[in-house]
Amino acid sequence: MSEKTKKSSSGKSGILVAGNWEDGIEVVKGILKPETYRLEVVSSSDIKSALNGKDVSLVILALEGKGLEEQKPRIVEIKNADDERPLIVVSSNKGWEPAVALMKMGVNDYLADPTSKENLRRSVAHHLKFYELTRRVFLLDEPDAVASPFESMVGKSEPMQENFKMIQAVAKSNATVLITGESGTGKELVAKAIHRRSDRAAARFVDLNCGAIPRDLLENELFGHEKGAFTGAHKRYNGSFEAAHRGTLFLDEISEMDPLLQVKLLRVLQERTFMRIGGNEKIEVDVRIIAATNRNLHEEIQKGRFREDLFYRLNVVNVSIPSLRERREDIPFLARHFLEYYSAKNNRIFLDFGVDAMEALINYDWPGNVRELENTIERVVVLHNASQVKLKFLPKNIQKVNRTIAYSEQAGSAFEEGRVVPLEDLERQAIQIALMQYRGNVALAAKKLRIGQATLYRKVKKYQLEEA
Repeated sequence: MSEKTKKSSSGKSGILVAGNWEDGIEVVKGILKPETYRLEVVSSSDIKSALNGKDVSLVILALEGKGLEEQKPRIVEIKNADDERPLIVVSSNKGWEPAVALMKMGVNDYLADPTSKENLRRSVAHHLKFYELTRRVFLLDEPDAVASPFESMVGKSEPMQENFKMIQAVAKSNATVLITGESGTGKELVAKAIHRRSDRAAARFVDLNCGAIPRDLLENELFGHEKGAFTGAHKRYNGSFEAAHRGTLFLDEISEMDPLLQVKLLRVLQERTFMRIGGNEKIEVDVRIIAATNRNLHEEIQKGRFREDLFYRLNVVNVSIPSLRERREDIPFLARHFLEYYSAKNNRIFLDFGVDAMEALINYDWPGNVRELENTIERVVVLHNASQVKLKFLPKNIQKVNRTIAYSEQAGSAFEEGRVVPLEDLERQAIQIALMQYRGNVALAAKKLRIGQATLYRKVKKYQLEEA
């Protein structure tokens, strides 16, 4: 994929409009507003030169109904320049006869006249979105593609790039850091990245999950105890504060800490001293505190479950990790990162994802965030062995989301504003979509439509979808 096809600095996707149907070009210009897209109209003979050195993310050909075969060299020219760049054909032909042939030539969508504003806008938005996202997958081949200075953190989205800068800036200080974000977003990775780049990297990084330890034992894990402090205390025990001396103490799920223990933690943060349970000697510690939570601490304060003074002590620097659904452009990077790792670990030969599989990963909302994505890719690698991850390898719930979106984008126009349409129109549209999706392969189209091939041939003839 050409590096020349990057989005322009204006933030608008570049669309090249060409063809031999002048009225169609005017229609396209009227539907796609310049405040949304950066349109450039050229003649068919100037397409090749227009694509060179231009920021073009999508091409629209407006073609007269007759003589479509004459445009084959133009289509080949466009696809040779960048096979991944979407190509949409808008035609004055009211029939669908040319659709299958055009799809075989590499056209991504075919819109027959009259083309509704909604159909064209939906098609352009869908193909641009997928092109922009999948393009980032190919950029992984470049050495600096991920642009992350951290070993286990992957992302090119703006929020993650800002977080990388924040981590770099805060790492060399001794400031207390509060990391917020949903479960599975990678808060522990952020804490470890800060520690590894701090002046404390040679000392220990101690990880204590406040939500995984019973509340009556958490104090002991934090501060330790003296011999004889309670029944079973046969010897002195050093807690996490002592273990992390001159290093970093990571308090995960800090919101789960009992309010009474929060008071003791606040005192340690203020005085930098503590006493073991059952002890009477103050112990000085030099510990950097990094805390994390998946809860809204402002709400926890309002409900009386978290101390406001402790919040301000912890929230000197806040690093907020966005959910995966808020940075979908990072999904291709993360997916390929995990695919490479688990393929090597499990002696598999996976090299990449199929287009349908990647689109499904991008469309899914990932309630479990990066952790769920990692587990999904590991499961695929363990259960299958192929050069490419196919859609059918993914869990059913992820496949279902992709198919629902694809169907709504392709067939949704039939149900706009609740209008009722004849069943024959729906049947014709379903057959058109199937033939286009499977590039004219009648056997596959019939299988997906759950009808016999002979039945499909009869209906193709009935609706005049190709020459009888």
